Amino acid sequence: PQDVRFTSETDSINASVLGLDAVEGTPEFDAYVHQLFVEMTTKAGQKCTAIRRAIVPGHLADAVVDALRAKVADRVVIGDPHVERVTMGPLVSIEQRDDVLAQVNRLLAAGGRTVLGSLEAPEVVHADDSVAPAPDGAFLSPILLAFDDPFSSAVHEVEAFGPVASILPYTTVEQAADLVGRGGGSLVTSVVTHDPLFATEM
Repeated sequence: PQDVRFTSETDSINASVLGLDAVEGTPEFDAYVHQLFVEMTTKAGQKCTAIRRAIVPGHLADAVVDALRAKVADRVVIGDPHVERVTMGPLVSIEQRDDVLAQVNRLLAAGGRTVLGSLEAPEVVHADDSVAPAPDGAFLSPILLAFDDPFSSAVHEVEAFGPVASILPYTTVEQAADLVGRGGGSLVTSVVTHDPLFATEM
């Protein structure tokens, strides 16, 4: 018998945890929002390592959403990547866009609600620099969903492979760790904190 080498990359729903200490106005809070923004918009969110679950203290959830909304409004210009001012292009295909929308609808049906972005065709910059929707294009705006129940099974199992993430509230470090673990062995999990004890407990 011969040995057979086998490598498998399994699906996972990556997570990023904001520490209990990382309140609004701290460098850690700002770094967390920036990281979430970059992961949602780079390559239109089509990355195996992109953050899909933003696990944040419940009392900071609204502040994270507001800060992310402001960053998206300030920096995201969707459209033809050949146009210099465009910062986010389309998904890889119409089929991929439709698959992402189908997964977002599954997450909405499981208790998610849209707190940033829309499932509608966004206004996009065309090659001639005009701005109008392109319903026949594979464009999506960044979409952030919020789950009041962070233990909803769908948010830990369903991946919308595009500019989509979900924000999940937690109250204790034990709860945050439990939520991370529900993602099936994430390829990437980050913890943003200035508290060594919190990092160690995570």
